[in-house]
Amino acid sequence: MAVTATAKGITSKQLLIGTIGDQVLALDKRFLDPRRSVNPTQSEKEEGIIPLTDSLPIVPQSFVTHALQVEGLRGIVTTPAKLESTSLVFSYGVDLFFTRIAPSRTYDSLTEDFSYALLLLTIVALVAALLVTWALSEKKELREKWR
Repeated sequence: MAVTATAKGITSKQLLIGTIGDQVLALDKRFLDPRRSVNPTQSEKEEGIIPLTDSLPIVPQSFVTHALQVEGLRGIVTTPAKLESTSLVFSYGVDLFFTRIAPSRTYDSLTEDFSYALLLLTIVALVAALLVTWALSEKKELREKWR
């Protein structure tokens, strides 16, 4: 068992649990909150407290090891990555498994389809607008000095 770690501790934490089937399950720490109740109040809902259920939600997407098994799973180690949103996970036993996970999604990196051309175009347009307004300002000041 381990807990995800990030450099600044800003990202929400997940509990990493080694299962009987030699897989690693990532469980949001909010499921372990002792304040959970069957019918949470409005303030508890706003705080992000999850309603209490009979069992923990174990969905296939929660397995860090995906469909793979780490034979003879003996331990899980986590360490922060350079990106705050990402944590590195190493699980070991007879097999070794290494991956990176993002409990709060990758909020500090650009998506693959990010439009660099549009960003460059925006910067060029802002610089052009700055130069035009500067030239108009200089012209206006010169006109006012001649009055």
